[in-house]
Amino acid sequence: MDTELASALAIFSHLFDAMPQPVAVIDSDGNYVYYNQESAKIDAYPAELAVGHPLLDIYPAMDAQSSTLLQALHYGKRYTGAFQAFVNAQGRLVQQIHTTLPLHNRRGSIVGAVEVARDLKHPVDEEIDAGAGPDGPAAHGIVSQDAAMQGLIRQAEALGKAGVNLLICGETGTGKELVARLLHQRSQRAAAPFVVLNCAALPESLFESIMFGSARGAFTGAQERQGLIETADSGTLFLDELNSLPWPAQGKLLRVLQDGRFSRVGSNKEIQVSLRVIAAANETPQQMTTSGKLRPDLLYRLNVGQLSIPALRERPGDIPLLAEAFLHKHRAITGGRVKRIAPAAMRQLQACRWPGNVRMLENVMQRSLIFCETGDELQRIWTDQEAADPQPGHSTPASTAAAPDTQEEDRGLSLADMLSTYERTLLLGLLKEHVSLSEVARRCAIPRATLQYKLKKHNIPVHRNAR
Repeated sequence: MDTELASALAIFSHLFDAMPQPVAVIDSDGNYVYYNQESAKIDAYPAELAVGHPLLDIYPAMDAQSSTLLQALHYGKRYTGAFQAFVNAQGRLVQQIHTTLPLHNRRGSIVGAVEVARDLKHPVDEEIDAGAGPDGPAAHGIVSQDAAMQGLIRQAEALGKAGVNLLICGETGTGKELVARLLHQRSQRAAAPFVVLNCAALPESLFESIMFGSARGAFTGAQERQGLIETADSGTLFLDELNSLPWPAQGKLLRVLQDGRFSRVGSNKEIQVSLRVIAAANETPQQMTTSGKLRPDLLYRLNVGQLSIPALRERPGDIPLLAEAFLHKHRAITGGRVKRIAPAAMRQLQACRWPGNVRMLENVMQRSLIFCETGDELQRIWTDQEAADPQPGHSTPASTAAAPDTQEEDRGLSLADMLSTYERTLLLGLLKEHVSLSEVARRCAIPRATLQYKLKKHNIPVHRNAR
């Protein structure tokens, strides 16, 4: 464990012990280093067995994408009022609201993450209004000088006031939730809850009970609980990653959109609600219906209004503006020392294609600030290998590793497949050069826990002597 993290725990563990809420802390490897008695009580898992063990070993149904703690550790995300559901060691469905933060040492490196939870034993109130996305709500939050984006913002303002259901399309990381929040803030429902549900973050077996609620005895351990549909009554329900919405839930959602009625799982009693539904997807409506992921009749109900967010590579003029915004947002990493971006570093940013869009740009800026050890100017950009594919007309920056020659192999593959193939090739090459996993993680500028996740994802065997 990092020495600074250990020192902080020695000071604050007594405070955490006295808190009535579940509190947990993990280290840079994703292992629990603190787990209070309230966590043990709700999770039905002894604290002495949890501490020192990986989070994912204790919650096998969870993964690195659905865990807010691991998202904070791996990507530096901050969550306020994030909804999370899981099954505890006794088989009981647990639904919680989380506040989760990455923990940095004095050098700015992420050394762990801390999470404080509130168990939803009672109906959720407006606390969930803070949203399940990183950093909570923003008054506007959309940074752009691009004409197409400015036009989209004007459309969002108008559609927000109209109060219709609508669909937001755009690649991953383009800011679909920010647009959804703008739509909510401009509507007559702005004072009511804005509830976020990521359709890809929950197992299908639990989806309907979380979305629509459950009656006592509906399944083993089921309690009388309201779902997120009821939580969003009078407000807005934001369905992120709509293309992952389970097919059985689509029919029930269609009825909610048609007449505002539904029943909890295990109950015949109908409940009436009034809410607005905003959905988002990283596929087009045609792709979702053609592939069978989305019912056409549900699409017709949702697609009263539609907004399409352009990818960052389609608005390169926004890159300097966004980079400067992220510099000011995260410069506390350097103690406020770094005040500007060097011209060469800005050219490096503009040379990237940014397949992960604005979210990837923010992550790269955070990483670059962490490794900026001296001076008041950011001289070097530590890019993801995925971001290193230069735009036409730009040369690849010298500080970025050269991509393997896979041009012929890449033809006919999707962008996601090409990126995955490239990442696997890169990791295999680095593992040949270095026995130490810590050294490979350092070369990739990622936490060791993230490296281990990527190795498992790509089914790359690790020598048992690797450290």
